[in-house]
Amino acid sequence: MSKAKPIPPEVVDYLDYNPENGILTWKKKTSIYSAIKINQEAGCKRKRTTGDCHEVIIVFNQKFYKAHRIAYFIYHGVDPKEKQVDHIDGNPLNNKIDNLRLVTNNQNQFNKSFKKNNTSGVVGVCWHKSNKKWRARIYHKNKEISLGYFDDIEEAKAVRVVAEKKYFGKHRNNCNDNA
Repeated sequence: MSKAKPIPPEVVDYLDYNPENGILTWKKKTSIYSAIKINQEAGCKRKRTTGDCHEVIIVFNQKFYKAHRIAYFIYHGVDPKEKQVDHIDGNPLNNKIDNLRLVTNNQNQFNKSFKKNNTSGVVGVCWHKSNKKWRARIYHKNKEISLGYFDDIEEAKAVRVVAEKKYFGKHRNNCNDNA
């Protein structure tokens, strides 16, 4: 993981942030040659380096910054520095302030959603062919914890949700609640 660049304090002079809709707009141009328009939405969508989703990137002083980090900085007046700004709902395009929280890298891993190849519809639950049962597991502190094998997927899901609450607390992704 690359280290995030510090947010330049002068960004507040150039960008305005609406915490209710999560949109950053330009207050003024960064130079007389800039194609930026005042009140224009800042940034552009870029495919993330991991996964298949997009995030908003803003170019400021010829450097690239993630919009959610700038939004957090403008709203709270605190540079996230080495911490990560997590999207609680898992949507990296939703930069509303009530969807952003400061977390460690480890805490951010708790909020992962379904992988593309998930066939059970439940994070941490898969069909174990040789046992012919549903297997539930969870990863915590870089270790796999087996939660058991179950005849019923609902039972495996319930055990996984209890483990998420125990190990991940408020940083857990609640996607299994609706699975």
